[in-house]
Amino acid sequence: MATISPRVASNIAAAAYNIKGPVPEGIALELDPETEKHFKFNLSKHVYTGTSGGFFCRQATGFVLIGQGHSVQHSDDHIIAIRGTDSLADALTDITCHSTNSDTGSCVHTGFQSSFASFRASLYAYFSQPGITNGNSIIHCVGHSLGGALATLTADWLKAEFKNTVYLYTFGSPRVGKKNFAIHHSARIDKMFRCVHGADPVPKMPVWPFYHAPISGREYILSRAQGIDTSAHSMKKGPAYIKTANHSDWESLHCQTASSVSQRVVLNYRNRTETTYSTFWADKIAAALMTLMIDGGAATTIASLQVMGTSIGTVYDIMAKTLVNIGKIVGLEEQLKAVLGYMLVFAGKGAYIPIEFTYKFIRWVFSVTIGRLQQAAKQALKQA
Repeated sequence: MATISPRVASNIAAAAYNIKGPVPEGIALELDPETEKHFKFNLSKHVYTGTSGGFFCRQATGFVLIGQGHSVQHSDDHIIAIRGTDSLADALTDITCHSTNSDTGSCVHTGFQSSFASFRASLYAYFSQPGITNGNSIIHCVGHSLGGALATLTADWLKAEFKNTVYLYTFGSPRVGKKNFAIHHSARIDKMFRCVHGADPVPKMPVWPFYHAPISGREYILSRAQGIDTSAHSMKKGPAYIKTANHSDWESLHCQTASSVSQRVVLNYRNRTETTYSTFWADKIAAALMTLMIDGGAATTIASLQVMGTSIGTVYDIMAKTLVNIGKIVGLEEQLKAVLGYMLVFAGKGAYIPIEFTYKFIRWVFSVTIGRLQQAAKQALKQA
């Protein structure tokens, strides 16, 4: 069963930005020749608008484009391209936003689930038509940025609802759900191609306790630039995913295992100035925080926070209170001091602020650290 190439996947993900709703018959998308060879799109029939307040309401939060395969390789296939919009971007960086259950029963971001639910009925109506799918057909779900998050939920639901072979392709997608979603989604979807740029801040949002799928950490890194660069998120500007994905096969792209929050990392306060404002250090500091929580006997707290539907703000309130107690444990004071020191440097606050083991201070450190990452993501989303 054939995958689509990185070139086709990125081309169709980009095409979703050109559709504002159903268009008159005869209007065609401007597509790469390779894409046109394999798929056709009826823009007067197969463009669906999702909303935050019900189907076809004014406040649109996502658009869905469905194409049908017509080449030998993809004769029975369907491709779904999805994009998100500004209102969903606000939800991504809102620390008061809670989690909810997905259609398959796992904990996911409320904003993403709400937006997906607004166009789910249209997808069901399309794929329930007689003869639309058969045992040999593949449903390819594609999305860039917030559209990648919606494509993830779409793929998860389609696989559970229709039992077809489902492949997922995302570019610069944020995290969609908590650990149980990442685990179950990884097992459910037949193939996943998660593509990122090294300096793109959006895939680092939302912060822990959200996880990427596949849970193995497998990702295609299309640009290995360091640091945090808001232009690295764009589909067509800067490094541009549509440029870096311009390959005819996946084997020609660099595939790696992303750093995991589960890896053991112990930092040294004296080395805190080595921290840079980068996606690399965002991951490493998060892993060091998890290591400290576990070393401090808070594994049960970590487990509960991974399944609770509370907001990210509440999660870090609980963690700050937990760290106050961990700071009283002999032998862990330096480890806590190091984590807070590295966070302050990452947040741009310098290396010489006196460290305090109070709830107020620790919560402030969390706030400025997460806030700097959120601000970068907000700016990046404006350039999507």
